[in-house]
Amino acid sequence: MLQLLNGTSELITAADTYQFDDYFKYEASMFDVKHKAEVKEKQFPMDCQKALEMGGRLVKAMRETPLGN
Repeated sequence: MLQLLNGTSELITAADTYQFDDYFKYEASMFDVKHKAEVKEKQFPMDCQKALEMGGRLVKAMRETPLGN
């Protein structure tokens, strides 16, 4: 559908992220705070890098595609 609108799309999934800034302020015992902190420290920066790279690809694709075609 987006190709018809002269565009490209991609998807990035960032899962198991923080729901709260401070888990101790909420009754959220279903979450493993230590695990969430590890994911935030290790995986989240990689997800952000992937998003940055995707943005670069989308901008490049947009610049290479003449408007109206």
